[in-house]
Amino acid sequence: MLVPVAIFVVCLSAGVAASARWLPDLAGGPVGGLAFFVVCGLFGAALGLVGLHIYSIAREIGEFRSLDNGEIVAEGLESMLWDAGSLLGLATAVYLLAPAAEPAEELPVPAP
Repeated sequence: MLVPVAIFVVCLSAGVAASARWLPDLAGGPVGGLAFFVVCGLFGAALGLVGLHIYSIAREIGEFRSLDNGEIVAEGLESMLWDAGSLLGLATAVYLLAPAAEPAEELPVPAP
């Protein structure tokens, strides 16, 4: 029981850290901050689900050891893509609807 929890926590943390580092900036204030935390959380949860699905596929293949390993992998991948894709789509929608950061003002260039 401890292994799936550890896998989910590690994948969730990696997803949150990656999205916090590489997402373009959102606007400041409560709306932009809330959108940032929601997007990072949804991306981390999607990555956590991917890790759990991979663990589940590997465990089922190890338990059954049959000729139907291709079917187990195919069903696991389909389930993983539906679950993680739904969360990633929701994260993308929240990110695109969130207010963008103000562009930094450029300093005037002196004429030669």
